[in-house]
Amino acid sequence: NGTSFKMASLQCMKKYLVVESGNSFKVYDRYGQHDVVYSHSIVCRPKGEEKKSEGSKATEETSEKDEEKVKGEGGGEGQGSDKILARGCSVSDEYFAVATDNKELILWQTKPAWKHVSTRNVTRRCTALAFTYKGDAILIADKSGDVYSFSVSDPEASGTLLLGHLSMLLDIAVKYDDSFLITCDRDEKIRISHYPNTYSIYGYCLGHTEYITALCLSPNPKGILLSGGADGTVRVWDWLNGKELHVEHLDKFCGDLKDDRPPVVSKLVCSWIGKLVAVLVDGLDSVILFKLHTEVTPHLDAQLIQSEPLPCEGKVWDIGFDFEGYLWVAQAVKGNTVQVYRYIPSCRPLQCVSAQEQFTQLTTAINSDWDFFQDSLHEETMYSGLYKKHFDNLTPYFERKEERMKGKKRKDNKSEEGSKKVRSEEVI
Repeated sequence: NGTSFKMASLQCMKKYLVVESGNSFKVYDRYGQHDVVYSHSIVCRPKGEEKKSEGSKATEETSEKDEEKVKGEGGGEGQGSDKILARGCSVSDEYFAVATDNKELILWQTKPAWKHVSTRNVTRRCTALAFTYKGDAILIADKSGDVYSFSVSDPEASGTLLLGHLSMLLDIAVKYDDSFLITCDRDEKIRISHYPNTYSIYGYCLGHTEYITALCLSPNPKGILLSGGADGTVRVWDWLNGKELHVEHLDKFCGDLKDDRPPVVSKLVCSWIGKLVAVLVDGLDSVILFKLHTEVTPHLDAQLIQSEPLPCEGKVWDIGFDFEGYLWVAQAVKGNTVQVYRYIPSCRPLQCVSAQEQFTQLTTAINSDWDFFQDSLHEETMYSGLYKKHFDNLTPYFERKEERMKGKKRKDNKSEEGSKKVRSEEVI
């Protein structure tokens, strides 16, 4: 799944690597010629005009359908921009989807070749996107706190409302058998709902003290959930029982951040090959790494074991594990924008393998296209605007009350002095 608060981003698919910046993405073949097999740019027109989104195939076998323009209209009120807010691919790699700032959901089919399928309106701007494991639906979380389901087999059908929170949703996760949907929001809550009967709430995981930005569900062992947020912690849960198993505070890794607030987790990804956990903190020029240690008997337990952080050359935009356990890192560094790392138990923190034969052509092609990343250089995240504003109306109330009491006391004193003066005059 993908959330909306990053700049440039990576989507690691089994056959492809999708690199995104601003309103565009490029699809690279990981195992063929390592070149661009498809590219797409979204063009946002003023409201009321035709909105076009063009896709082009960078191969000789370009079909007319791949060259045709994708049309759609912005949904809801307010004109959005052409930026991509969230993205995701199906487990089978057969479909890829993005949600745009102009309140649109755009779907592509990737097999046998990349082809635009549909463009649909969404009610509110998207904050997270995920496919079900069966790949039959796209789940969209939005800023109003709702989750909608969009059919993949019926690409023109409107979305169906599944559930709603009272505050903005920031991430979603789906259990591997599509039996549960996990959502997290701005109100520090993680909710577990039955799927597809999401009106039935299974339980909550409560413990975060600020908004929650990232979820990662473990397929093995079952029942482990990781979460991160703006309280500067990564937490491990036995989510089936709503029990917190471990809390890891990130302040010790973030001494270079010039902020009085706790660090904000912007991305949380796990590789179940070696049980490696990678954490991206907003504004930090490194990737924080942990090993996830789990025990099933006599009862389910888990903890994060600290590993050496992975230093980077500049601001880290995005991270992601592929299906072979390689860690891909996108950073704001010209000529070295995308790097690939491999976990080796004897090598700390990680071994850079970008120069290896299987990656060198691909990383060279991406890193030589610095102009593509220009739209991401000056982008800022939305995290600072998600903190709740606390209003202290009691202090002014007590101050006004004290002033009233003092005024009343002064008035009573003057009345008492006047009464004494009148009585003295009567005596005379």
